Amino acid sequence: MDSVTGLISGAAGGGAQANEGVEEGGGVRRRVPPIELKLVPLEEGSEVTLNSDVMILQRQMDRRKAVVYLTLSGLLIFTTAFLLGYVAFRGMCRLCGNDGELIPLSDAAGAQHAPEGGVMYMAELREMLKKYLTEERIESTLRRVSRASHPPGSSEGNAVAREILQNLQNLRMDHTWTDSHYATLQFPSRTQPNTLWLVDSEGEELEEIPLDSEGYCAYSATGTATGGVVYVNYGRREDFEQLRALGVALNGSIAVARVGGAVSFAEKVWHAQEAGHVGVLIYPDPADVPQDPRRLGLHSNVHLGSGDPFTPGFPSFNHTQFPSTQSSGLPIIPAQPISANVASKLLSQLSGSSCPRGWQGRLPYVQCVLGPGFTGPGERRVKMAVYNTMKPVLLNNIFASIEGKIEPDHYIIIGAQRDSWGPGAVKSGVGTALLMELARTFSNMVENGFSPRRSLLFVSWDGGEFGNVGATEWLEGYLTMLHLKAVAYFSLDQAILGNTHTHTHTHTHTHTCFYRRILHITEINYTLT
Repeated sequence: MDSVTGLISGAAGGGAQANEGVEEGGGVRRRVPPIELKLVPLEEGSEVTLNSDVMILQRQMDRRKAVVYLTLSGLLIFTTAFLLGYVAFRGMCRLCGNDGELIPLSDAAGAQHAPEGGVMYMAELREMLKKYLTEERIESTLRRVSRASHPPGSSEGNAVAREILQNLQNLRMDHTWTDSHYATLQFPSRTQPNTLWLVDSEGEELEEIPLDSEGYCAYSATGTATGGVVYVNYGRREDFEQLRALGVALNGSIAVARVGGAVSFAEKVWHAQEAGHVGVLIYPDPADVPQDPRRLGLHSNVHLGSGDPFTPGFPSFNHTQFPSTQSSGLPIIPAQPISANVASKLLSQLSGSSCPRGWQGRLPYVQCVLGPGFTGPGERRVKMAVYNTMKPVLLNNIFASIEGKIEPDHYIIIGAQRDSWGPGAVKSGVGTALLMELARTFSNMVENGFSPRRSLLFVSWDGGEFGNVGATEWLEGYLTMLHLKAVAYFSLDQAILGNTHTHTHTHTHTHTCFYRRILHITEINYTLT
């Protein structure tokens, strides 16, 4: 099973992706209509040790670390399955003993409604999970899903979707089906690539700076922008406030921000737009994203919201007519990802005030200067041009269900993103592999006597890279039903990231049990939050 770790750690591809947390509040004016649903993405860690689409410069893991990684994978699957069984079946376990063992409690009221097969206690459920959970299929699923880029609407993306649907049908679930939506997505132009130029004071093009032809920010405004360059650190609100306090001229300039800082690409662009910038360039600094080679930028969408931005608050069903509108979270300035090498070329030529303390990254040959001017003779500026195009794409969310025996109209939902701009081993690959293994495990358990109290719903989401479009459109279409009948949702996106430290974000009710379980693994650094 060492190859699982190698597959994830060494994942690399043509394009790369970034997934960063979105901090709500902070005084940011959202201007998003009240009808628009907002999903909160996963919170970005302070240290990025692995990215699905960037070659990460890490030392080769030895066998000891591989064993630790696989143990963590198994623990994660077991814990998720255990929690699902707990919520879906009985709720008989409510305490955690000193040794980490779950203590079943009697439930006379629940026993009155128990299935004909009798009551199954948590000890029996644990034994079932140990019996049917296996790691062998995780590797094959992970390798299949992450063998190539599979964005929504692509031939590879459709092939992966068909295979997942077929595999779920082979599990003999009670129901399997596809939920389809037509959404408007943005892609790079096939005929006119995005460009970046150094120009003189008259706008005459002096030097073209090469860009990754596949790199782009989905839902960026299109057009050209010309101005001086200002380094804005992470592009957080406090970063722009600090720049104003230092007297740096922001209006009419192009912001260069680095990935990270616990703010998304969309927030970076939004803050720059509010500060008066006319364009944004975003790069992965080696201090935040250890990357080699440093020729790739990171993909992400810059829509400050979720779902199809051209049907805010409405589901994007086929041939459904809604009033012409668009999300107020779409930016009005162009944004473009650049590589660390391109950022180094630009930032090494800036003149102006020195950076505040803590803003220095690890770009080679760069003394941290804010701009907006350039060193050397003559006045130079940067011109960026974005020619992305909108395209209607059919998104297919794949569903499979196991009916509950007592409360079949109440659902426990387990979901994972399927699409990816790059190979996506960490995000879509791991999530999909865990989803399929959990579906297979519970299907086998039902065939061998397990009777869930509530229905289990396994979902493979499409359009996740563009702002959880597939999931949001489904939510918008069935919001009333879900409000009444959905009990819990388990997200498997980015379930495992990295190979040295473990950070667990979980409900306080499961802190003690999870912590005592993981103490049995002695070869990891662990943080529970």
